[in-house]
Amino acid sequence: MTVLTVERDIWIAAPPERVWQAITQGEMLERWWGDQWRIPELRVGAAIQFGHEGDWMTAMITTVDPPRQFALEWPPQAGYHSIAMTTAFSLTAEQGGTRLHVRETGFEALPDDIRQTRFDQTTKGYETVLASLKHLLEAA
Repeated sequence: MTVLTVERDIWIAAPPERVWQAITQGEMLERWWGDQWRIPELRVGAAIQFGHEGDWMTAMITTVDPPRQFALEWPPQAGYHSIAMTTAFSLTAEQGGTRLHVRETGFEALPDDIRQTRFDQTTKGYETVLASLKHLLEAA
């Protein structure tokens, strides 16, 4: 089976510490992502919630290495995906700013009838939210 991984890179004119805050603090995530994020504790093994009232998805933090790496594992979620997925953010200082690399895996395990649609939706979604993140941090 072909491995399907969404990978996106974006350069942001902000230091890694500022980008780190934007991807790990719920109130900052909400400003560029658009949905609510609940991150009560930033530590490996802690649960986070993403979504909105009546429609929450839960994930577990698997990596916390400030300001370099942050990763989440999404267990199967009713109505979204029937398999575990992972989302990893990597930050690298570059040319006076930060290169943010996002990697989401697990799509190949989705049922055939929805796999490509979910992959395409996620790819497009990351293009949109990362542009929003860039705008937010560079406008400040």
